[in-house]
Amino acid sequence: MKLSVEDYLELDEAAEQKSEYHDGEIFPVVVATENHAGIAANLGMVFGPRLRGSGCRRLQFLRVRVSPTQYVYPDFAVVCGNSQFAQEDANSLINPKVIVEILSPSTADFDHGGKFELYRNLPSFEEYLLVSQDEPRVEIFRKQSPSSWSMNIVRGLGETVHVTSLGIEFPLNELYEGVNFAASAPLMEELT
Repeated sequence: MKLSVEDYLELDEAAEQKSEYHDGEIFPVVVATENHAGIAANLGMVFGPRLRGSGCRRLQFLRVRVSPTQYVYPDFAVVCGNSQFAQEDANSLINPKVIVEILSPSTADFDHGGKFELYRNLPSFEEYLLVSQDEPRVEIFRKQSPSSWSMNIVRGLGETVHVTSLGIEFPLNELYEGVNFAASAPLMEELT
């Protein structure tokens, strides 16, 4: 049995563990690993000072409506100007400018494909960062036109990420401060 949007929103507001909603079906948000949680915390510290005075602000774990029947939870988003919310739900953002997802083995394919496609439905969306937990690596997708996106990969702790739409940059060593890549090495070996 499929769940209505209204029922999903009511359930999700009351739930301890949040879920994403896709055309009547709900999918629990995956519990974060230590590396995921550390990178998420670092994102706030990296973006916060660089956005000060810009009219943009960082948001973590806020539901985003990507279509009338689809709601997702990005790991991190940046909004510039006033936040806009879905008419049917005052807690579902509709105007992120930048979205960041931290890749997990269970979500990487969806983050690269289906979720990116959903985010592209948002007119305000201009830049997408996919952050690896297993190595110092960030994939950056930048909107060139409504139907064209460029891609750049930044790899290595000594390298710098440029978030062009916000006019900011940060070194990967700040983003990955305290992250233990060795802890995820056995998982990488099993997957290859």
